[in-house]
Amino acid sequence: MSARPPLARELLLIADLSGYTGYLANAEPEEAPLIAGDLVETVVASLVPPFRLAGLEGDAAFLHVDPALMDGPGLLAVIASTYEAFRHRVESLRLATSCECSACRTVPDLDLKFFVHVGTVLHQRIAGRDELAGREVILVHRLMKDSAPAQSGATSYALITAAAVDALAINPAEAGLRAVSQEYEHLGVVDAHVLDVRSGWERGHLRAPGKVDAPVVAEARMDL
Repeated sequence: MSARPPLARELLLIADLSGYTGYLANAEPEEAPLIAGDLVETVVASLVPPFRLAGLEGDAAFLHVDPALMDGPGLLAVIASTYEAFRHRVESLRLATSCECSACRTVPDLDLKFFVHVGTVLHQRIAGRDELAGREVILVHRLMKDSAPAQSGATSYALITAAAVDALAINPAEAGLRAVSQEYEHLGVVDAHVLDVRSGWERGHLRAPGKVDAPVVAEARMDL
């Protein structure tokens, strides 16, 4: 019998483009995927490091990091700097072209949301690729489906599970997080907190408090 694959506790993060299905359906098929890919690449470049890329999933990126290497202020700063990089790239794409095609005209309609969870996952190698598997991986992906913020009409937010809030010692009140709870088939009730990323960014209030050690978050400008 082969050796049992290792288990590890990981901070899992999915960064997902909001509005991509509608954008793709109504835009030129040769242009829209290229623009969306450019934005996803911008997001990944802002998150790596300290995160490691687990895989690209269409209009989303799945990443992970050892939670011992991240604290609450660091996570909030990463979200801040990544969202700022995303908005700047959207604006540069808009200004860089005079093209009147639907894909170019409607790129500002795209937005970004984050899903964050901490749990024990299985590291395994499949078809020559390192993969993450297990219940917690399924859970963080399920958060994307009919999330409470999306049901209320939000297009840009961070949904952070209670497990992640506890692991990173985030103070929800100080961070401006709103509590939500959802029930998923086979997974039960999942308690989480929501950060309204776009509103805070537009008001200029999104600055990560406290110390930030990771180089990627050193220039973050969010005050939660």
